[in-house]
Amino acid sequence: MRKTTTLLSVLFACPALTIAQDNNGEKPEVFHKEYATSFYKTVPIRDILDEIPTLPEDYFKDTKSKDHKQARYADLPELNDWGIPENGGIDPALQTAAATRKESWIKAQWTGLNGSFPPDPTGAAGIDHYVQAVNSSYRVFDKDGNPVTGVLALNSLLGSPDGDPIVMYDRYADRWFISDFRVSTNGIHIAVSETSDPLGAYFVWTYTYSNFPDYPKFSVWSHSYFMTINSGTQDCSAFERDKMLTGDASAAVVKMNFPAYTQFFNSAGLAYAEGATEPDMDESGYFFAVQEDAWSGSITDDNIKIMKADIDWSLGTGSVYNHQSLNTASFNCVFTPSWDDLTQKGTAQKLDAVAGIFMYKVQYRRFPGYNTVVLCNTVDMGSNRAGIRWYELRDNDDGNWYIYQQSTWSPDATNNRWMGSIAMDAQGSIALAYCFTGTNDFPGIRYTGRFYNDPIDQMTVIEQVAKDGTGSQTGGNRWGDYSQMTMDPTDDMTFWFTGEWMASGSSRKTEIFSFSTWNLTGTEESKVKPLPYFNAYQPDANQLTISWRDLADANPDLSVYDMNGKIIHTQQLDGNTGEITVDLPGNASGIYVARLNGEKTDLSNKIYIAQ
Repeated sequence: MRKTTTLLSVLFACPALTIAQDNNGEKPEVFHKEYATSFYKTVPIRDILDEIPTLPEDYFKDTKSKDHKQARYADLPELNDWGIPENGGIDPALQTAAATRKESWIKAQWTGLNGSFPPDPTGAAGIDHYVQAVNSSYRVFDKDGNPVTGVLALNSLLGSPDGDPIVMYDRYADRWFISDFRVSTNGIHIAVSETSDPLGAYFVWTYTYSNFPDYPKFSVWSHSYFMTINSGTQDCSAFERDKMLTGDASAAVVKMNFPAYTQFFNSAGLAYAEGATEPDMDESGYFFAVQEDAWSGSITDDNIKIMKADIDWSLGTGSVYNHQSLNTASFNCVFTPSWDDLTQKGTAQKLDAVAGIFMYKVQYRRFPGYNTVVLCNTVDMGSNRAGIRWYELRDNDDGNWYIYQQSTWSPDATNNRWMGSIAMDAQGSIALAYCFTGTNDFPGIRYTGRFYNDPIDQMTVIEQVAKDGTGSQTGGNRWGDYSQMTMDPTDDMTFWFTGEWMASGSSRKTEIFSFSTWNLTGTEESKVKPLPYFNAYQPDANQLTISWRDLADANPDLSVYDMNGKIIHTQQLDGNTGEITVDLPGNASGIYVARLNGEKTDLSNKIYIAQ
């Protein structure tokens, strides 16, 4: 059960995390921590921008596909397309009610990086910036789409990486996280920014695995950064987040093996915390796997397998084990063994549906009295035509998950929707963005959504076009491999998405755009009251920035506590909206707490200060 201990007592008492002692009568295996094989700190990126080679926009235009998905399907027999015989071949969760909300409102939109084949686009929004990465470059933009840097090679930051980058903005620490893998060394490179500035210095660790760490996914959690990989061993990892956030070279990793289950990928979906409140410091991490009854005789019903990881950093140990299986409405996610799945306009070349896995990210969010997870995967609507099955899971603050709603989004009988990413905002409204193609449409990007008070099991926003494709892909079926939806940390109501689309001449492109649910219809009744916002972050060494908005009190008191609970700064704030920067010279690296108090205000924020 989730603890209700206050933030300050959790930080200063530092209770040990509890390793589970029972898993259906079996004691889970305990794994022990290991350390990075290399560590270094970069100079501030903004100080050496003139020295970093800037790549041309079309640098990756002719780059060939990296053959690094060999583990996929490797352990499974040849499969037949079973369809859904128990429902006459029709997906029983298919949404049949028409979406009726009509108007779209995109706040910002621009074309991102091109990337390799496939580009594997990833990106996240921070306070003032959006950072995008592809194979194998990255770029920093402001949130209007203006480039702050040129196209920078990832190896200028991470040493010598090869592909599958992941960008995260850790909103609970106001830090940037950028990762990549290295094929020749079976290495995972992780960079964490020293401050909230994406152009500042980064701490960089390399961790080595026994097998190639293919198709990595990462998530933000309270006590760890979690990772899953498509490897067959060491496929679940926890990284020591608190030490990474303060630049400690000894930040450890616990590499674990998932309990045996049937899958197309070992890279299970992992709960990624977003929202105003992070998980408790002793809360288990959750992992989610698609279970398709066409895969194996041991799977009798389509279901979601849920696994848990308990980590104890005081002992340097961890365990991952089976937690629940939730039977779902029947689905079919078996496409072709060749990956030549989806029809596109203008060519006989088919595209890979990337089925059989929950797509990145699996978003976790806390509400008063319950927690939610939203997740989606690609399903076959028949004859290798892709739709998207999406779910909202809930628990009643006790870790026992149930399916609150589920549906399949495929609003016509001819086109493909795949490579989805889903998220929920602070009001409980949901957005789903995805790639789109069909016989009469080139590959592009579209999205839909629903409001928190709409009928369950329905996307109520008519499909919106974010970017129409203008060409088809030839020369191979690999597509995207990643897309990513994140929330804007400044309002927790704006969605940011990046994904792939195709321009003429088989030119690979990516798009970045943001939109807000309260503006999807443009009607007054859809608008919501702004939520109180409070943030504390380190913009530079020896400084702390405090920003606040829409507070119930006009002049709350600010207190900053050090790691021992001692108040090191206090002042009264002027106005219920504003921002200040204070000097905190000579403080040691570590975790601090900023707290706002007033008659109707009691908000806390952890701060990770690196010196």
